[in-house]
Amino acid sequence: MQNPLPTLLSHAPLGLLVLALLAAGLGLPLPEDLVLLTAGGLSHRGGVALPLTVAVCAAGVLGGDLILFLTARRLGPSALSRRPFRALLPPERRTRIEGMLRRRGPAVIFVARHLAGIRAPTFALAGIHGMPLRTFLMWDALGACVSVPLTVVIGYLFSEHLDRVGRGMSRVEHWVAAAAVTVLCTYLLVQWLRRRRDQAPANPPADDPGQAP
Repeated sequence: MQNPLPTLLSHAPLGLLVLALLAAGLGLPLPEDLVLLTAGGLSHRGGVALPLTVAVCAAGVLGGDLILFLTARRLGPSALSRRPFRALLPPERRTRIEGMLRRRGPAVIFVARHLAGIRAPTFALAGIHGMPLRTFLMWDALGACVSVPLTVVIGYLFSEHLDRVGRGMSRVEHWVAAAAVTVLCTYLLVQWLRRRRDQAPANPPADDPGQAP
């Protein structure tokens, strides 16, 4: 089977990568760094000039961050009871990030931009607490000016190794798919057994042998 990664790098429009960055900025489980590395590989293979690639990727990154921040800012504290903010900000994580914001102020935005695990929750919580848009955008843009060019350039410099990575990922995907099918079948079997147990009629009470007919 032909490895699809070279085809992606050669033909994927840059706009598709921007959409992926917007989705990643909204907190979806899509690795932003992987998208940026792919954009760098695309640039190396002649798809788009490197400076333009960096600029467009930075716009996609900041766009996703702004959508998340402005949505949370508009909703305010009520966002904590709505999806996806409820999943992004469970009580323990919210308490930890609020403590960071109190101690470090808006500079936490710069740090969070480089940490995938807390990036979206921090941006959402900053919006919920009413951080000024200018302050958020300044610190987020400063962080993006470091992380985006660095990651894209790494993808550009090491694009010749992406084919090897793609072959390794294809082997891993077979094992992941097999494990996923096993887990799914086990889950369905357990659910079916539970339904049968719940639907089984209760045993009728036995006749009392001492009772007259």
